[in-house]
Amino acid sequence: MAETGAQTEQLVKARQLLEESKLEEAGLILKNYLLNATADTDALKLFATVLDEAGRAEASLHIRALAETIDSTVSSGMLPYADANMSPHLFHAGFALTDIRQFELAAKFLDQALKLTPDEPVIRYELAFALMSLNRFDEAVPHFQEAAGELNDFDTNLNLGVCYLLTRKLKAARDCFDQLAKYATGEDERKELSHRKTVLKRLEELSSRQTLTARDWLYTLYGALLLHPGYKSGESKEDFKSIASTVLVLRGVLEGLRLEVEVIEYYNPMSKPLARLISELMELPLDSYKGPDRPDRALLVMAWATDVIGPHQAFIETSERRTLFAYGLPWREPLPLVPEIIGCLSDECPMPWDETTRSTSIDSIVTEILEKARHLESDPDILKQTHEAVEYYHLKRERLILGNPEVFPERPEYTAEIPK
Repeated sequence: MAETGAQTEQLVKARQLLEESKLEEAGLILKNYLLNATADTDALKLFATVLDEAGRAEASLHIRALAETIDSTVSSGMLPYADANMSPHLFHAGFALTDIRQFELAAKFLDQALKLTPDEPVIRYELAFALMSLNRFDEAVPHFQEAAGELNDFDTNLNLGVCYLLTRKLKAARDCFDQLAKYATGEDERKELSHRKTVLKRLEELSSRQTLTARDWLYTLYGALLLHPGYKSGESKEDFKSIASTVLVLRGVLEGLRLEVEVIEYYNPMSKPLARLISELMELPLDSYKGPDRPDRALLVMAWATDVIGPHQAFIETSERRTLFAYGLPWREPLPLVPEIIGCLSDECPMPWDETTRSTSIDSIVTEILEKARHLESDPDILKQTHEAVEYYHLKRERLILGNPEVFPERPEYTAEIPK
């Protein structure tokens, strides 16, 4: 396919970025281009190369196969997506993109596949799942409804119920979960159903609120505490004052909810400076992680919630004696478990230290943040934030995972469902 106009400019830029090994930037240009030109085989092949270089071999294979099939179809005198035989290639490309969380482009391919074969419930389900993952819940619902009538399985009906929850259609969600019980055949499915029913109860508590905040949604979906709503796009860069403020609110919330802490611990070196800051401010001993059977009542500190992805099995079980605190929780990153307390929600939350920072620099940074915290202890805004958080969560203690290991023996998974 010959390149012309805007196509030439964008593909040239993407090729240049690929040669410079800037795979994320190249992929973003190609993704945005392909959203409006799904049949452009030059762009598809280049995208496949980027995916392959990024270690996404399966997605690369299916995107390249789609491009080659389009070329063959066009060479025989047909339009790219005029033949129903194209549907499997579109489906496999869309499914592979969903697997690597490229939901927007996946939805485009799956929608095209469904137009070619509208009676395929599996394609309809995958399209609905991609739309749900894009927070396009109202668009996903009719597809899930139709797929559920044919597939009669747990996952389809579960995701339909989740869409009802996230659009606050409480009666529809309740009816859906009542029906879902007959599809829950294994222990994992029964646990998931139980979790969703708890979510529904929390949501019913908040039914009088016209609009739900990020704090409301994090509590509703995961029973977790949120100290700060996070940062708007372009304002996510962390500074010493905001770190000090969040740590002060953390201390105030722990005191206000009467959660006893005997030691501050950290899991990895990157979270040690933050843990040290908290320990000095709360005048508590600092220690590294000592295993699941630690006798002390500990606050386990993670600098960034994505740190739990690797070592989460070490503290997957909720314990009366350990509370997991993650300074930042990303909006869209799925995690294998949810911390009991989250400092803020943000797509980017860099800390003022990294693995290359010398210990002397870390010492000075911690000292400076601690000094700021001391100056802010009587700040009216921080006192107000602390009071509001304590007041909010005090009435919700029975449905918080914090301090409730008998009710919630396993932390719910964080699956990036919080509506923005």
